[in-house]
Amino acid sequence: MRKTALAVTLFLVLLLSVAEACSVKLAQADPYMYYKIVSPPAGSSPLVTSISSPNNNTIYRTNNITLTFNINTQNTSMKYLLGAYFKADWMQDNVTVYKQNTYSPEFPESWDYNKNLGNISNGEHNIVITAWGGGFYAEGLTAYNFDMTTISVINFTIDAPPPKVSILSPENKTYDSSDVALNFTINEKASLIRYSLDGQENSTLMENTTLTGLPNGIHNLKVYAWDDAGNLGVSGTVVFEIAKPEAFPITLVVAVAGTSAVVLACVGIILYLRKTKH
Repeated sequence: MRKTALAVTLFLVLLLSVAEACSVKLAQADPYMYYKIVSPPAGSSPLVTSISSPNNNTIYRTNNITLTFNINTQNTSMKYLLGAYFKADWMQDNVTVYKQNTYSPEFPESWDYNKNLGNISNGEHNIVITAWGGGFYAEGLTAYNFDMTTISVINFTIDAPPPKVSILSPENKTYDSSDVALNFTINEKASLIRYSLDGQENSTLMENTTLTGLPNGIHNLKVYAWDDAGNLGVSGTVVFEIAKPEAFPITLVVAVAGTSAVVLACVGIILYLRKTKH
């Protein structure tokens, strides 16, 4: 009986020792017993977003840019990053840059982002970067948590040159055929190519072709090309002439035997003309 009581006592002492050790470790890991969500204290500073590219208020001669920026907590009231996204004016949806995993024990203090953005149309554009982080302060056993959002805007202009279109054929000269080759070059990839003959509605082209059945006379021709960003390039106007020789009519001559028949025919014509006159 005494042995049983002694064993129980030893077990209880051991259990209390383990519980105390666990309590110490828990207190060291998280010394706060209470948590409250509050507004940021006066003077609190949000995350800092440093944008490396594109440069603000800059003109770019290309339809592709690289978006590069860093979000960090250095010298701010934020202890960690909770989430971030950006929205470009030509995009329909937000693009997520970072989202804190609720079940992850790690909270980054800094985050780098790099992405190539292509096929941007000519004109003025902006990119808005939104990021939010978390901070806290303690009073006794209570931790007061708060978060802050920072918004950064970058403005720039795209002024990329349009495609350069050159017509190789026809040339500014006269052709003796109603069929003329239409050959052209474009200095970049084109998403759409069209031509207009004599100011008529544009016709779509896939490649070099032949203009057929052109009537005699003066004609003018232009070729249009659009690149992937929607920039329009227009060729110079080519003026050419079609002068296809006309076929001569065949005249049937009937020889009438005998001079008297010819004379009679002439006399008949004269009498008819006189009668018609009177």
